[in-house]
Amino acid sequence: MKQKFLLTGIFLLLYSAYLNAQCINGTKSYPLYKKGAQLVEKLDDDGSEIVRIEYDLIFTSKETIRELSPDWEYSIIGFGDDGIKDLDVKLYEYDELLDKWKLVAEDKTSEAYAIISYKPTVRAVFKVKVIIYEFNEGYSAARYGLIFVHD
Repeated sequence: MKQKFLLTGIFLLLYSAYLNAQCINGTKSYPLYKKGAQLVEKLDDDGSEIVRIEYDLIFTSKETIRELSPDWEYSIIGFGDDGIKDLDVKLYEYDELLDKWKLVAEDKTSEAYAIISYKPTVRAVFKVKVIIYEFNEGYSAARYGLIFVHD
């Protein structure tokens, strides 16, 4: 229940936050970091533990690797600057038997942010893929933030 309340609060913060962020076209980074700081404050106030924060430039997609533990349910929050119209996050677990990555969670919304939750069954290495499906007009690149959190 706490996890659903937390995710609802994060959704509302991301949905309602209007920042004049730009990328490449205007080269402003600070608005995205400010948006991330607002999320960090909300997560801290809610008693969640942030275990990783990442910011980067993105043209189509980016991948990052992280070990996750079955002791926690994780929320992975992706968000972008005003250059992004549709950002999605996908979580993959490595399947040693099949020798390939298996999709275990994904965001399917059409927003400039994404939130997924997942509780691993074993300690393992996971891959997170941030995908830009659509940029806003005039943009061919943008900045994104990615936050890993658990209670």
